[in-house]
Amino acid sequence: MYDLRTYLKKVERDAPGQLVRVWKPVSHEYDVTRRVEEEARTQGNPALLFEEVDGFSMPTLINVFGNFDRLKLALEGACSMASRLDFYSAWNELVAKKIMPIDVRDGPVKEVKQRGGGVDLESIPILRFYEQDAGRYITSGLVVARDPDHPEIVNLSYARMQLKGKNRLGTTLHSRGNMWSYFEKVKTLGRPLDVAVIIGAHPAIYMAAAAKITGEYLVGGSLLGEPLELVRCETVDIPVPARAEIVLEGSITLEEGDEGPFTEYTGYLSGRSTRNTLKVDCITHRRDAIYQTIMPSNSDEHLLLSGLPKQARIYGALRDFAPMPAIRDILWPVSGTHYVCFISLNKAMAGIPGLAKQVAILVMGLDPYIKLATVFPDDINISDLGAALGAIADRCDMVVGSGIEFLRGVFSHRLDPSSVVEGVSSKMIVDATGAKKATGKIDSNLQRRLDKLGVSEVSYPLGDSRLRVFRVSAGFDAKVILGETIEIGSLTICVDEDVDAGDVRQVIWAMSTRFQPVEDVFLVRGGMGIDGTRPEGWKAKMATIPIH
Repeated sequence: MYDLRTYLKKVERDAPGQLVRVWKPVSHEYDVTRRVEEEARTQGNPALLFEEVDGFSMPTLINVFGNFDRLKLALEGACSMASRLDFYSAWNELVAKKIMPIDVRDGPVKEVKQRGGGVDLESIPILRFYEQDAGRYITSGLVVARDPDHPEIVNLSYARMQLKGKNRLGTTLHSRGNMWSYFEKVKTLGRPLDVAVIIGAHPAIYMAAAAKITGEYLVGGSLLGEPLELVRCETVDIPVPARAEIVLEGSITLEEGDEGPFTEYTGYLSGRSTRNTLKVDCITHRRDAIYQTIMPSNSDEHLLLSGLPKQARIYGALRDFAPMPAIRDILWPVSGTHYVCFISLNKAMAGIPGLAKQVAILVMGLDPYIKLATVFPDDINISDLGAALGAIADRCDMVVGSGIEFLRGVFSHRLDPSSVVEGVSSKMIVDATGAKKATGKIDSNLQRRLDKLGVSEVSYPLGDSRLRVFRVSAGFDAKVILGETIEIGSLTICVDEDVDAGDVRQVIWAMSTRFQPVEDVFLVRGGMGIDGTRPEGWKAKMATIPIH
């Protein structure tokens, strides 16, 4: 039977170097974050297993979902998936199958039991990730509960959980989500909500939970190609994977309590949605349990895990409802934090008038997170972020109504730090399927001209003038700079001093989280400028790690 351990063995066997065992002792505060952020700059971005965390007996596993190839390995038939679209198609086919789980009487997760006064959450190496976080957080906990009105329906939901004591966790429930709905139902009756929390399971279960559906155990089985083995909890009537690493049993009580702030997928701190308390009455775990955690913030792990199931569903809808079979590839770049989508069209279709915009409108309608949807011909490798930005510069007719379209006041995600009105954003469509323009030469005198305007650095990530990134000193106005420097056939992006202007990933992150298209995009003299700097009155706070 499959579990987290069989998956890790598969990674070591089939993807050498994708799992790194760290033997040097580390602290549960910040050390793990530092190492994950270091590895994120490498091509493989491996999963990390810290064999020794000071003061704890359990090893700690992180970044399992930080690489697309590792996610493919979690699905049945992974070897036949040559591309993202193969993954999306396989995902949609497997999710539609559903395999009923099997109830068993016992399992490895029951090898050690802590009950009542023996419960000790503080014995688990729960990490503190960032200095601004309110405390130590469980990030991999899958909260399991039954629908109070239909107990046969079992739902798995992600919820961040702050350590509050030996048997207490503070948590926030996603407003209007299934778990929030369940709790609201029992709260009106004056009762707590019985729950279990899974920590450490086969990635297929985590991916099923990320799909924001019910019946995740059935989907998890179909992703694996075999029924999941489920065992009943000790103190609550809830089924959990028999081969999980750790299970917490208890209830979300009627007691409220502060929780947060905590860093979210944008890279900025987020307050709480609700103020819930989870009381733990029992902990069961394997004798040699592995504590699995998920890297928060705008990490590859967080964004891939939360994004890919949704993206597969969206691709399925595009395939079914697009006017013609035109899509060659589609990518939500991780550095765009769900707000950016790149689409390439088959060569024969890319020149059909209006089709690029139609596809972009469709994908925006399916995904409210997206602020920037850009369509390319299939000779552009949209996985190469620099090449994609360069193609915007030399293939887009930078005129509203031609290569550019804006939408105002559209429903969006509430955590976008650039939104003036929470949950509302302007949006932008870029048609970059046009004929290639001539590439201009780098102006060697530009930096001297920009010094007076407050530009501390000019970067040319592509080595030519198609893409220019200006690093703007504090106190200077990026909009003034763009108004005076935009040139024909170029894309100019202004970023703050905390952004590496030569790192395209960082530039896209700044652009996606700090701009509103209608207010911050300028089309002048046949060129485009994007103000990716923080506006006056900016309140969002970034998460940071203390300096050694």
